[in-house]
Amino acid sequence: DRETSFAIWSTEESESYFYTRHYTHFIQEKTNLDREAYERATSVYLPDRVIPMLPETISNHLASLQPERVRYTRSVFIEFTEDGIPLDVESAAGAIRSDRRFHYEEVDAFLASPASWKKKLPEDVHRLLGDMHTLAMILRQRRLSRGALELSMPETKIDLDKQGRVSGAHLVENTESHQIIEEFMLAANEAVADLLQAHQLPFLRRVHEPPEPRKLRALTKFVAELGIETSSLESRFALQHLLNMVAGQPQQHAVNFALLRSLQRAVYSPLEEGHFALASKCYCHFTSPIRRYPDLLIHRLLRSLDQGRPAKHGKEALHILGTHCSDREQRAEQAERELVRVKLLSYLSTRLGEEMDAKVTGVQDYGLFVQGSTLPAEGLVHVASLADDNYSFDSAAHTLSGRRKNNVFRLGNTLRVAVAHVDVDRRELDFRLVQHAGRKNRVSKKSKASRKTVRRGGSAADTKRSGKSTKRRAKKKSRRSRR
Repeated sequence: DRETSFAIWSTEESESYFYTRHYTHFIQEKTNLDREAYERATSVYLPDRVIPMLPETISNHLASLQPERVRYTRSVFIEFTEDGIPLDVESAAGAIRSDRRFHYEEVDAFLASPASWKKKLPEDVHRLLGDMHTLAMILRQRRLSRGALELSMPETKIDLDKQGRVSGAHLVENTESHQIIEEFMLAANEAVADLLQAHQLPFLRRVHEPPEPRKLRALTKFVAELGIETSSLESRFALQHLLNMVAGQPQQHAVNFALLRSLQRAVYSPLEEGHFALASKCYCHFTSPIRRYPDLLIHRLLRSLDQGRPAKHGKEALHILGTHCSDREQRAEQAERELVRVKLLSYLSTRLGEEMDAKVTGVQDYGLFVQGSTLPAEGLVHVASLADDNYSFDSAAHTLSGRRKNNVFRLGNTLRVAVAHVDVDRRELDFRLVQHAGRKNRVSKKSKASRKTVRRGGSAADTKRSGKSTKRRAKKKSRRSRR
């Protein structure tokens, strides 16, 4: 990873891990640069560009780890036992020279066949990658054993051609190379938070409150309607068990999405509330000071600790800082999602009639929400377009059932659909059903007149708009950050 560097060494009694991030030498307090960084509070990652919190000269050059170049760092040394239990933590300013940069795909290829990489890498680098993987998996298992939640909500990545035009899209898999970086960053963040708390310093934490009981009761009812037997979901271990139960099953997307809607939003705050999803009592953001302002504040606090100076921000000031940074983070996430949606719709608007495989991700009385398998765009197959039968909605089972031909649509079904209608301005995407798994014959194309008759009264357009509005509200309500 271009912003992260690791080194690991072993002894007979313990395994130690060294994590380093860029030292905040370049962003002095109360300067124009600092004020602009505060105003932005975060970098924004759009499909075709990055709007950085800091100037590119700093974020991509002076403060970015690059092979064979010396860079200032803020380092955290953590000593672990062989079981991954942290024994000691130390933070210090320093400098580092990176020897090698890897892409995630390279590390995945290495993990798939370490022996084939022995001639490609120096011996110490080869050993280091193996040790990193071993330690990361130990840390991951410990984190999951204490009840941490791992939702399966893959990120949609837009593919661009050489001219910067959309050529497609895909879902980013959470492979073991990603998990290595994730586990080390989580360990470093938690270690720094524990260190600051041990010195009784007020600092900006990453807080994730437990979900409200009423939302968990609603979630319990929802999964029961899907035919999933589970006890009360009022503990993180019960939620973790639920996620494990549906992993790889047709209901996986629906259950993960429903759980996400049940969770609170993670925010920045000085309150000692802990982090529910990570099962951490004390957590902060430390690892990305060049792209998140809260991390920059933590680096400055560590520097003050080194110099024996008191903390500059009390709890009242930290509340204001936390609210501002949380709002900016939410704004950035909304912009990222919105532009991904616009890019996908613009791409599909030139491909009306194109067919693709898709899975049913939602069932409502007004139709089916489906997501493409190779192109992860989500759209609606309106019930009025299912002209081969008269369908009724079962809210308890979350199904649409044909009254004459006994066709049943449920969560997780695989369908063959075609792009029927795209409205970029209204952010709408309609699919037309081509084939339902289990049918031998294709669904015949009906004229637009078939949309005039809509179940449960009202015009097709009215029902469609109502469905879209409902879905947009549900999506807006459901977005919750887990880290």
